[in-house]
Amino acid sequence: MNKFVFSLLLLLASAGASAGVIGFDDLPGDESEAIANGYQGFDWDNFGAIRADAYPGSGYATGAVSLANTAFNRDGSIAAISKAGGFDFIGAYFTSAWLEQELAFDGWRNGELVYSTNVSFVIDTVTPLWIGLGWSGIDTLVIYNSGGTQWAMDEFTVPEPGSLGLFSAALAGLAAARRRSKAPR
Repeated sequence: MNKFVFSLLLLLASAGASAGVIGFDDLPGDESEAIANGYQGFDWDNFGAIRADAYPGSGYATGAVSLANTAFNRDGSIAAISKAGGFDFIGAYFTSAWLEQELAFDGWRNGELVYSTNVSFVIDTVTPLWIGLGWSGIDTLVIYNSGGTQWAMDEFTVPEPGSLGLFSAALAGLAAARRRSKAPR
C-alpha cells in the first residue's frame, strides 16, 4: 500500500472518531446535587444532572437523548461551562423542562467575547433541539434563557483531543504524499 492511500485511509478513519459526547448518564441523577467541577474535564456553573424519569411528561423526560440523565440549569437562569486551556464546542441537544423558552449563547476566551449567537433558539418540552454552533478555541460557554425556568441539555459534544491529533497527522501525511507524487522523477 503506498503512502498516499495509507494517509487517505488514516484521514477517513480519524474523521469518524472526532467527537466526544458527554451524556451525563454516569452521574447519579440526583437533582439536588450540582455537577462537580472537574467532571469530564470541565467546570459546571449552575448545572445539575437529573434522571429522565424524575418528572414524567416534562422536558426532562423527552430531553434525555442518551440514556437516563440530562444536565440542567439548576436555578432556572444563566449557566456556564468552562475549561482551562480551552475547548471547541460542537453542539448539544436542548429541551425546555416546563414551558417554551428561548436560548442564546456566548463563547468567551481569556475574558473576551469571541462568539455570540445573533438569534435565539426556541426550545419546547416535546422535542430535543440540536443546537450546533461549531465554535473553536473558547474557554467558557455561557447559556442564557428567556423563560426563567429550567432546560435540559444532553449529548454535550466536543472534539476528542486524540482524534484531533490523529486527524492533523493524517492531513499532514496526505499533503506530504501528494507533494512527493507531484515531484519530478
